[in-house]
Amino acid sequence: MAITRIIIVGGGFAGVKCARILRKRLRLESCEIVLFSRENSMVFYPLLAEVAGAAINPGAVTVPLRQMLPGVRCRTEEVRRIDLPVSEVEYMGDAGRLNRMPFDHAVIACGAAVNLTLVPGMADHAFPLKSVGDAIALRFHVTEQLEKAEVCDDPERRRWYLSFVVVGGGFSGVEVAGEINDLVRVSAKFYNNFSAKDVTVTLVHSRDHILPEVSPALREFARVKMEQAGIQMVLQARAVLATAEGVELQDGRMIRGATLVCTIGTAMPQLVQRLDAPKEAGRLLTDPDLRLRGASNVWAIGDCALVVNAYDNHPSPTTGQFAERQGQQAAKNIIHLLKGRPTRPFSYRPLGQLCGIGEKNAVAEILGVRLSGFPAWWLWRTVYWLKSPSWSRRIKVAFDWTWELFFPRDLAYPRVDRTERIVRAHYRPGDDIFVEGDPAVYFYVIEQGEVEAIKRDSAGQPRILARFGPGEFFGEIALLDGSVRIGSVRARTAVEVLVMGKEVFSQIFGTLTPFRNLLAQALRWRRPRLNPRLAQSWAALERAPLSTFLEPVPEHRLSVADTFEEAVRLFDQHAVEWLCVLDEHARLNGIVTRNELFEAFAQGQNPATQAQEFMRVDPLVITQGDTSLMAGDLMNKHDLDWLPVVENHDLRRMIGVIRSERMLRHLLSQRLDEPASASEQLRRA
Repeated sequence: MAITRIIIVGGGFAGVKCARILRKRLRLESCEIVLFSRENSMVFYPLLAEVAGAAINPGAVTVPLRQMLPGVRCRTEEVRRIDLPVSEVEYMGDAGRLNRMPFDHAVIACGAAVNLTLVPGMADHAFPLKSVGDAIALRFHVTEQLEKAEVCDDPERRRWYLSFVVVGGGFSGVEVAGEINDLVRVSAKFYNNFSAKDVTVTLVHSRDHILPEVSPALREFARVKMEQAGIQMVLQARAVLATAEGVELQDGRMIRGATLVCTIGTAMPQLVQRLDAPKEAGRLLTDPDLRLRGASNVWAIGDCALVVNAYDNHPSPTTGQFAERQGQQAAKNIIHLLKGRPTRPFSYRPLGQLCGIGEKNAVAEILGVRLSGFPAWWLWRTVYWLKSPSWSRRIKVAFDWTWELFFPRDLAYPRVDRTERIVRAHYRPGDDIFVEGDPAVYFYVIEQGEVEAIKRDSAGQPRILARFGPGEFFGEIALLDGSVRIGSVRARTAVEVLVMGKEVFSQIFGTLTPFRNLLAQALRWRRPRLNPRLAQSWAALERAPLSTFLEPVPEHRLSVADTFEEAVRLFDQHAVEWLCVLDEHARLNGIVTRNELFEAFAQGQNPATQAQEFMRVDPLVITQGDTSLMAGDLMNKHDLDWLPVVENHDLRRMIGVIRSERMLRHLLSQRLDEPASASEQLRRA
C-alpha cells in the first residue's frame, strides 16, 4: 500500500496546527507528514513584546518543533519553489544543492515576511519585531541605551539616548511601546544620572486612532491610559523617512529617538512570489475549502493566504487565532478528501481581541464583552498562558510572570564583540554623519545623494571644504592616521551610504592593492584641505579670483571634422600635450590627449577618421563663476594638469584654460611674500 506524503511549508501557528491534527488523525504507516521550517522551533508571537520588555525570557516563547510534533518529519531546509504541475517541492539541501521531493498534498503556511523598505531608511535604522532574535536584540539595545545615558555628560545627548520611537499603532506597536515604557521607567530608579521624567516613548500612527481592530471605546481607553503612563501619541502622522537621529513625518516634523521600532510593513516570502498561482495584494487566493485556487492538492493558510471567512464573507485577518483555525480546517479537509468525503468551507466566529498596553492594563473584547484596565490585563495573561503551545512553556511563562511581581526586570545584557559587517545608513539633508573630534570608527561609501566636508576656522565658523557624490567615499583619513575626525561631514541632500567598520576597512586596505591605490589618490587632494599645516596655502588659493590663473584659449585646436592625421601632425609639430575640439561658435565638444591618440591607433583608426570618433566627450570643465579653490580641487582629485574654462555648463563656450603649474607658482609666491616668524627670522640671522 502506497504511503501518502503531505508536505507542510511553515512552522507557525497555521502549519503546526495542521501538522498536529493530521498526525493525530492519520496512521503513521499510511501517511508521511513532512514539515519544512527554516527555524527548528515555533515562536509564540503574541508574547514577543514581553520578551523585548524583559518581562519573560526568550526560551518561554519558543518550542522545538521536533519535541512538539512527534511522528512528523521536521526539516530546516528552505523550500525555494513548489512545482504545481508535477506536485514536487524544490528545496535547498545542506550542501547548497537543490533537491526535489514529490507530494500527494502540500500545505503552504509560510506566513509573511518583514518589509522595512516601505519607508526609506527604516531597514537601516529600525528594529523589527518578527522573531525571537528581533525581540532579544531590541531588549539588549534598550538596556544599552540606559547605560549610555548614565555615563553621558551632555543633557541633550542623554535625552536622545532615552528617546524611543515606535512606528505603527496596531497590536504589535501598542504592546511593544507599553513594554518598553514599563521597562525603562521602572528601571530608571537604578540609575543616578537620569530619572523617569527624562524618558520619552513616542507612538507614531498614520490613523487618527490606535488599535483599529477594537471598538472605539476601548481604543480611546487604551490611548488615555498609555498617555497617562507617559507615552506620547503622534496620530494622523505618516513616517516618510528614518535616519540615525529619528523619524521624519510627512508634515516635515522630526521625532528624535536613539531607538526606532517598526511594526509596519510586510511582504510575501519569495516562495509565494515565485508561485504561479492567483494572488491578490501578493497573497494567495483560495477556494472556500482552503485549497489554492485552481489546484486540487495544494492548500494555502495563514498570513500568506487571502482566505474568505464563510462566517461573515470577509477576508480573514492575519492573526494567530485565525491562522490556527485555518490550519485545523485544512487538516480536516485533507483527511475528508483522503477518505472520500466532501470538504467544508472555512467558517470561524472569532472569540475576540486582547491587547496589553503596559502598567498592568489591557483592553479586551471576548464574545461581545468588553473589558479594560487590570481585569482585561489579567484575562489577557490568562488566555495567552493557556494558548502557549506546551506545558513546559506554560510553566516557564508562569514562573517569569510570578518573578516579575516580586523582583525588578532584568537589566543585564551581554557585552559581546559583534562581527563587523557592511551595512547601510540613511541621513536627511543637514544631518551630521560625523563631527570633528569624533572617534574614527567607520568608512563610508555614498550610494545616493551628496555630502559636504566641513572644517571650522580659527574663529569657530564652519567652512565647506568639499562635496562628495554617488560612488565617492569619505572617512578614511582618521582611520588611516589612527586619530579622531579632523573635520565634519554632513548630508547635503538625502543620503544613502554603505558603512564599513574599521576592522573590515583595515583588512581590505591591507590586502587589496587597487583599494590602497584608490585611497592614496584620494588622499593627495584631501589631506591638504584638512591638514592644518597646509591650510594656509589652500586659504591663499581660495582668496585668489579665478581670473588670476585664466589663460587664453590655446591657438592650436581641432574641429570635430578634423582627421586623426591632422591631430597627430599638430601634436608632433607644436609639441602640445592636449588639443581642444571646438565648433564654429567656440563651444567645447571634447578634448584629445596623447591617451586618446594611442588608443585610437591601437584600435586601428585610419588617418581619415574624424576627431568626433576618437575625442574624449564631455571632459571635466569649470565655469567662469567657479572659484580657484574648486579648480584646484578638481585637478588634484582627478590628477589633471589643466582644466578648460567655459562660460556656463549649458552652452560650454570656451573662454580659456587653467594650468596647475600657474596655480603652484602663485602659491609659492604667496609663501615667499609671507613675513617670517620670530623664530624663522632668528634662524635666518
